[in-house]
Amino acid sequence: MTKFLSAALTITIALSSQLLANDPEQLYNLHCGACHGADGQGATGGAFPPLAGSEWVHGTPKRSIAILLNGIHGPIEVRKKTYNLEMPPQGDVLDDDKITAILNYVHTSWGNKGETFRRDMVRNVRAEFADRKTHWTAPELLKLFPLPVKETPLKNLTSQIYLGKWDKIPEFSKLKAENIEEEHDGIIDISITPLKENFALVWQGEFFAENAGTYEFLLDADDAARISINNQPILTIDGLGPMNGSRAKKASATLKEGSNPIRIEYLQGQANLGLSIGWKTKEMKDWDLLTPTSPLPKKKYPDIFLTPDDNKTVIYRNFIKGTSPRAIGFGFPGNLNLAYSADNLAPEILWSGPFINAGLHWTDRGQGFQEPAGETVFKLTDKRFLPENAKFKGYSLDPNGNPTFNISIGDATLTDSWKPGETGTLIRTLSIVSPTGVLPVMEIPTGNAKITGSETITLTSGTPATITYTLK
Repeated sequence: MTKFLSAALTITIALSSQLLANDPEQLYNLHCGACHGADGQGATGGAFPPLAGSEWVHGTPKRSIAILLNGIHGPIEVRKKTYNLEMPPQGDVLDDDKITAILNYVHTSWGNKGETFRRDMVRNVRAEFADRKTHWTAPELLKLFPLPVKETPLKNLTSQIYLGKWDKIPEFSKLKAENIEEEHDGIIDISITPLKENFALVWQGEFFAENAGTYEFLLDADDAARISINNQPILTIDGLGPMNGSRAKKASATLKEGSNPIRIEYLQGQANLGLSIGWKTKEMKDWDLLTPTSPLPKKKYPDIFLTPDDNKTVIYRNFIKGTSPRAIGFGFPGNLNLAYSADNLAPEILWSGPFINAGLHWTDRGQGFQEPAGETVFKLTDKRFLPENAKFKGYSLDPNGNPTFNISIGDATLTDSWKPGETGTLIRTLSIVSPTGVLPVMEIPTGNAKITGSETITLTSGTPATITYTLK
């Protein structure tokens, strides 16, 4: 009896081990989970490339098989983040059945909808690259197995080519196109022509908006370009110049749901070529592209967004674009923000929405000016309007972190206090006092009348003046 039970137990353990070895999820966790995570999001907080939602699991299955067989090393971009790690080859460790099971699991898990595999696919790819002894690199794989082109909102797109030498965007209605082509992939791509200089391209079609609302567009070009939507120009970069971010522009357009006519014009002079277009809605974190290349340079620094904490105002003491070098930024509760210039002794910009991305200046002491994170920026002034003897004496904070700026003017002291008011408003209170009591009436400009409703504050000694800024 004992021998019988022992034999039965041995058979049971062997069968269980065999079932475990052929279970796709267990195989994945055993051979892949340590790096890519059981949830496919990348182990150790995303230090490794994710497989969930990865563009690399779409398109031909041969790409995934090749990676698993021979491994990969060097930089690779996954979900708009660059990784530079090494994945060891698994071709000698895993047989064709296990590779088939693992890749089918990856391509159909965590929302992935990649193509599925058969054992003969693995066998054929293994034979095709049997002589390869080195890891793959991302450029090698993309050359052999390009990633599938993402569908864009552009439909019924056509292109026209014009020949000529111009130093600004020509009046195309007076020119004759060399040819006209249909562009079925919905991509604005200047490589549709082999020409390298002295030509222009015009694309016309429809931008299909999923919902009615405000859409933002981003444009950069070498040399000139224009975007028109619903027969209205919204972005223009004219003249000859480089595409390095210095001439990039943004603009918003109100689109109706469904079809919106779009026209894109591009002029190439000599030397380098380049055209980049992106779009997004306010709900989207990242730009979607209408061109093969991004209008934005790759970030060198991580995102570190500052936000008010527990209804307390947050401070940023680094260079802010749109104001002077000695500007001080304040992010108030309610998505209202201020940059005050200690050089010009005045508030210079207000903006609504997110406050600031500190990643540039808080990582390796990054150089340059950081743009406000919000998308609606109001310029109040960029000039000094107080007397020459006015001097900045610092600022103080109330218990909620709201600032009061202190300025001396002779023997008088001017205080400029800010705090959030009702939804969408900032309240500014100005007061000036003098120990002698002698001070002329001051007319202090408040900035943009469309924001404040008044162009100046009349200030007299000992009598505070208050104005409310409404940011919409």
